[in-house]
Amino acid sequence: MKKKGFTLIEILVVISIIGILAVFLVPKLLGFQDRGKETAVKSVMHSVQLGLEAYNMENMTYPVATDTPLESLCNNYLMAGGYIAEVPDNPFTGKPYTDSDVPGKITYSFDDSSGAYTLIGYKRDGTKKILELSNM
Repeated sequence: MKKKGFTLIEILVVISIIGILAVFLVPKLLGFQDRGKETAVKSVMHSVQLGLEAYNMENMTYPVATDTPLESLCNNYLMAGGYIAEVPDNPFTGKPYTDSDVPGKITYSFDDSSGAYTLIGYKRDGTKKILELSNM
């Protein structure tokens, strides 16, 4: 009488094939998630840029600040004048931006001599730029 079922070797071969596929697929899938979150950071930056332009239209100048994180920019300038409703959520953390955020951080600087501002958004590591927006 012959028993039906898989041998131990057959099961180990299938598990090792699945493991090899996982080694190649998981990093690709994680990369897709990060790219989606980076796109969301760009969207936040464009919303903030609209708030900065509205601030400028009403005050005839942009907020004077250097290397200011998004939370401080929103709290000190944009929310006070109603140019933005609340501190946006950081796509990497799922919570409102804080000044100490590293992944997906956004910083604002204004150069008074040229009248140009710069908004810079960063990737997960907080060092590589995703996008740099300016009024010049």
